[in-house]
Amino acid sequence: MLLVSPGSGRPGPPVGRGVASVASYVVDRQRCRAGHERRPAVARYDSDMTTSLLDEPVPFDPGAPDAADDAVAGPARRERAGRNRRRKRRLVDQPRVPITLELTGFAHGGYAIGRAPDGRVVFASYGIPGERVVAEITGEAPTYLEATVVQVLEASPHRVTAPCRYFGAGYGQQCGGCQLQHIAYPEQLRLKTEVVREQLRRIGKFEDAPVLPMLGQDPPWAYRNHMRFTVRRDGDVGFMQRGTHRFLKIEECAIALPSVNRALAAVQGRTFGTRQLSVRVGEHTEDELVQPTLQWRPGRTRRLRSGQPFLREELLGQHYRVSASAFFQVNTRQAEVLVAYALDRLLERQPNVVVDAYSGVGTFAAQLAAHVDQVITIEAQTAAGDDAEANLGQFKNVTRVVGDVAHVLPGLEPAPDALVIDPPRAGVERAVLEGIIESPTRRVVYVSCEPATLARDLRILVDAGFQLLEVQPVDMFPQTQHIECVAVLDRRDPRIYGRE
Repeated sequence: MLLVSPGSGRPGPPVGRGVASVASYVVDRQRCRAGHERRPAVARYDSDMTTSLLDEPVPFDPGAPDAADDAVAGPARRERAGRNRRRKRRLVDQPRVPITLELTGFAHGGYAIGRAPDGRVVFASYGIPGERVVAEITGEAPTYLEATVVQVLEASPHRVTAPCRYFGAGYGQQCGGCQLQHIAYPEQLRLKTEVVREQLRRIGKFEDAPVLPMLGQDPPWAYRNHMRFTVRRDGDVGFMQRGTHRFLKIEECAIALPSVNRALAAVQGRTFGTRQLSVRVGEHTEDELVQPTLQWRPGRTRRLRSGQPFLREELLGQHYRVSASAFFQVNTRQAEVLVAYALDRLLERQPNVVVDAYSGVGTFAAQLAAHVDQVITIEAQTAAGDDAEANLGQFKNVTRVVGDVAHVLPGLEPAPDALVIDPPRAGVERAVLEGIIESPTRRVVYVSCEPATLARDLRILVDAGFQLLEVQPVDMFPQTQHIECVAVLDRRDPRIYGRE
């Protein structure tokens, strides 16, 4: 039996005893402070065990909230709604119960799946399918449990050493921004591709969906061009620990661009008067956008410009202006992969009029303008309006429509014969789907950041007469559970193509 930190991959000494004889569970009272830093009970191992995930108190770990708590985000979604959602217990100040698990699958949200002795499904952070582990229960509902792996009894060959010192479940590691650093990157790609297939099968009812292998990034590190940090009153900069209100000072982030880390180093311990810090950089242009305008602590030299209204970035040779509040992909290199793929699938049908729905700053429209007769953009977000005007003003064949896609798309003239749609995580509104169905659109390219809502929307379109040609996952967020996909659909009715 090996004791292994999820991020380290370094085995401790072999142990031949059961968990109950190895660990005693006590509450670390010494680290509790006056009612707002109550620590959960932790395991303390015998003195001969030098490598343990639980050498320090472990904060409560609820998993990735933006996926695991979503009503459609994984196998446990039925338990996250209605009465079952309210009945879920988070075991914060109680002794954590260890259970031994055989991990047999992988779920949306970055969890490995096992079965508890009572038959309930267990969603385990920091595990890998095929492993035998000991995990501590961190939350429970009537039909499932949430847990964190604390010992690896039989390790997967895909388990690797995480390079980030903040990754893992140990005290002082609880960054939470990455969920998969303990898994070799090729296996990450395979598992995330299988998540897409499973979501399409379970939610979309596609038994054999045409899902292609995920397009990965080489190297899968140092890619994020945008980071948001928390700033303490003493000037320390970092993140809030996962699932807690406790601060974690960060010196560098392994998935951020070097220029973002340089900006972090320049501001660390030097500013005051703000609680949040946003750092965005142009990977190709080296432009910086730091918000808000920073104040500097007495005696500390200003080392970073701040308060810029926008930055400029380049994708596939096209220049873009991006304001502080506007959306832009956080991975520039993979954004170029995704945009090139989407354009190729749009243009292979030789469309005349293309609608770019949820168009934002005009990412797709600017790339399409040189290849089609007319592009119509639809965007309701006012923050993107000035950027879109700057990015698209040079193209005489681009028409910008400001408004809700659900209101604008139905009855739009001229009617589009192709459409690219890039909705938020919640997916496409039903009125928009009906507008697509009623239009003469021949081809739909659907860019999605949420496989569950993608599966739901694809089922509606296919049932209404479209054919799902392929789904191409693109790894925009290596080392994390997040998944981006490009789905391509054609209308099945041959009359739409003028072929009787």
